Amino acid sequence: MGLYHMLGLSTRAGGPGLPGGARRHSPVAGELGQYEYLALRKKTTKLKFRLLLLVLAAGTAAAVLGFSFSFRPAPVVQPLAFDHKRHGAEDIACKDCHKRVEDSPYATFPKLKQCLLCHLEAKGNHPDEPKIRDYAKEKKEIPWIQVNRLPGHVYFSHAAHVKYARMDCKECHGDMKERTEPVTVSQIQHLDMNTCMDCHKEKGVSTDCLRCHK
Repeated sequence: MGLYHMLGLSTRAGGPGLPGGARRHSPVAGELGQYEYLALRKKTTKLKFRLLLLVLAAGTAAAVLGFSFSFRPAPVVQPLAFDHKRHGAEDIACKDCHKRVEDSPYATFPKLKQCLLCHLEAKGNHPDEPKIRDYAKEKKEIPWIQVNRLPGHVYFSHAAHVKYARMDCKECHGDMKERTEPVTVSQIQHLDMNTCMDCHKEKGVSTDCLRCHK
């Protein structure tokens, strides 16, 4: 199909105003000159193309966002079989190991020197317990693997929620004092925007978009 047919024009002889006597079939073209009509068609085509790109971009963003909340990664293997319940029985609080939970956006993992306060000498008979001193001999930190991650467009501060809002860790992470196995999968997959918004409304906290979306 030629250009004139694509634009709704005829190339048969006898039509006024177009090369070779081409004849316009569009009523709009009849009221415009050749170049004005072609310019109008060009602008219309560009507009349709941009709208198509916008629709595709919106669809892709929705699909990626939905995927980020529904995707369930495989469990990781942590370097030590850490038992939260056993440590809780020794009156060790969350913030004793997760030192930055009250003054930083991130709770952070415990440093090796923190573990060595109790494990400089052998404790108990768990096969993983000596590994702590092995890491110390090698002068390496324990390579804990982070599994709790929020989407990149969400800002969350542990300090704001733990210190100022006085939230208990189990409200998001579950009852860690009863957990005997290390954390190998995300504990926050159940949290979505509605959950956070409901909590903010219940506690009388701002629901302005920029509070969480920086």
